[in-house]
Amino acid sequence: MWNKPWGMKEGFAIGIALIVIGLVLQFSIGAVEWGLLRWPVNIIILAVFLVAAVVLFFLRSKVRVLRYFATLPCAVPALVLTALITIVMGLTRQVPDGQQATDSLGITRMLSFWPFVLLYVYVAFILSQVTLVQLTHFSWRKLPSLFSHVGLLMSLLTATLGSADMQQLTMTVNKDYAESRVYDSNTGAAKKLNISIRLKDFTIDEYPPKLMYYDEVNGVMLPEGNPESLLIDDDFNGGSLQGWHVEVDKVIDEAHPVTAGDSTYYEEWHESGALTAIHLKATPSNGGKTYEGWVTAGSYLYPYQLLKVTEHQYIIMAEREPQRYVSKVEILTESGKHEEADILVNQPYSIMGWKIYQLSYDVDRGKWSEISVLELVRDPWLPYVYTGIYMMIAGAVMLLFTAQRRKQ
Repeated sequence: MWNKPWGMKEGFAIGIALIVIGLVLQFSIGAVEWGLLRWPVNIIILAVFLVAAVVLFFLRSKVRVLRYFATLPCAVPALVLTALITIVMGLTRQVPDGQQATDSLGITRMLSFWPFVLLYVYVAFILSQVTLVQLTHFSWRKLPSLFSHVGLLMSLLTATLGSADMQQLTMTVNKDYAESRVYDSNTGAAKKLNISIRLKDFTIDEYPPKLMYYDEVNGVMLPEGNPESLLIDDDFNGGSLQGWHVEVDKVIDEAHPVTAGDSTYYEEWHESGALTAIHLKATPSNGGKTYEGWVTAGSYLYPYQLLKVTEHQYIIMAEREPQRYVSKVEILTESGKHEEADILVNQPYSIMGWKIYQLSYDVDRGKWSEISVLELVRDPWLPYVYTGIYMMIAGAVMLLFTAQRRKQ
């Protein structure tokens, strides 16, 4: 071992040495704090890394060992060890950003775990040396490989160094005034943005209501563990629920209760706090007394209503599940820009480098929520990460064409 030329044994030894050094750093100075690498620190580190990579590359002719870092026996062990530690990360429940690791070693916060970081820096350095070799010995035949290496190097460097500049903020907007206060999703710190947002309207499209069978003795839906349900959609014309034949007479999407003497019935009512009401009949499948009445899931304004069919069992309506919720907002900027947008889950709106996502709402009020919780995300390094990914894809596509041409 350590006899020239170096091979894979030396490669594994270097990788294991980096892991040991990382563990020493982990226990001596603590985890990597990416928050300290915010702009302009990260761009300085990137510049130093690139300059050092170029200088070391051109010292290859004088320092023989530097040639090793652009060879396959060096790259393979580094990639194997990096893949293994990444697998450990995938098999371990990771804590959210900004929280401390839940284990004494630190692997539950792997992105800040020194051995993980050092191995990825090592892989990035190897990539830089291989890329410089390909650039200084350029060949059109190796263009796909060059694209792949440059793309991977760009993605690795910008994704890690740029993570400190990513901002994830929450904003609670309402209809009364334009809000500009935001709160950091990790620390909870408050600040003001140069963007103000006012909620114009909030709507929820809901899935059709479901009827379920409830046992109050055990406090569970039946059958326990795998409850049965009836979906009351437009095509529903009767069904079986836990030995009962259920027929629906009337469905009112937005209603309120009306009391007449000792009885309560429901009428259409399109105001805040309205609930879905269903009038149904339930008859035992083997014959017997028919029970009928109204069931509702309730709302923030009115209580729920159940249909009692035995001494301790009821037919109930489950809370309706949101299918799609939309915030119609008005966005104002300090420069005088005025825009209106519909913000949906997984359909963010982009403005001034921010992506605005629908995050939450007043769950207690449901579809009648008068507020909307938005998430504003800004990652100035993300275009460079995407550029690297697109270069890798381009390299893979070119490799397919060149491989086919060589085969012919």
